[in-house]
Amino acid sequence: MSATEYAIGRHCGVTFAGLKIASLVSLPKGEEDVLFTLSRRFAGKGFAFILLREDEERLLVYICNTARLETHLARPEIRAFLVRFGYQYASAEEALVELKARMNGEFPHEIGVFLGYPLGDVRGFLRDPDGCVLCGAWKVYENADEAVRTFERFRRCSDCICRHMDRGRTLSQIFNIG
Repeated sequence: MSATEYAIGRHCGVTFAGLKIASLVSLPKGEEDVLFTLSRRFAGKGFAFILLREDEERLLVYICNTARLETHLARPEIRAFLVRFGYQYASAEEALVELKARMNGEFPHEIGVFLGYPLGDVRGFLRDPDGCVLCGAWKVYENADEAVRTFERFRRCSDCICRHMDRGRTLSQIFNIG
């Protein structure tokens, strides 16, 4: 298995397993063929691989469950939040086009919404980046006990996926992708 596939499994496996709406992974350039192959395989299971940013050495790839993202971004409170940042969209695909356009400069902090982070935590980060009560998969400003449980589920899932990969199983085998 390539280092690229391993990194995708380690950082995005929780999304493939259904625990998260989406994940981000930074990958070195040079193994785009692995990325393309996995993208094609996972598309049949409802996942999209979107290149958000590219420089001379790295690729920043957003991997999401498209149906879950569509439902999430259609929620009135999420839509109202993103409208405040200038997002106008009729679909998740349109919202992602706007997000990608914003990735050429400073990192857009509203990306937390696209990753399925709790809206209160995204708002908290925008208000006071250093005032979180807990730091894990994201910075937590509300419901720390729930976040601790979520972080533990993410850790256990990722550890399990990594164990399978360490034993030689591919992501296609782990997630039963043909």
